[in-house]
Amino acid sequence: MNKGYGTFCPVAKAAEVLAERWTLLMMRELLHGSRHFNDFRRALPPMSPALITKRLQSLVVHGIVERL
Repeated sequence: MNKGYGTFCPVAKAAEVLAERWTLLMMRELLHGSRHFNDFRRALPPMSPALITKRLQSLVVHGIVERL
């Protein structure tokens, strides 16, 4: 079930994905070169492994990042 607002505005759609807690910090790490799961674990220690996985999967599903 999509918990978004159902809008067609591209800015609103991007905000729905990127505004989730921790997601912008993960994007920052991607831009700084993190490529492996353990890179995120070291950079974001308070973030649980399950949440890292969930956020990465969401970014892949929305086409923001690609899994290598």
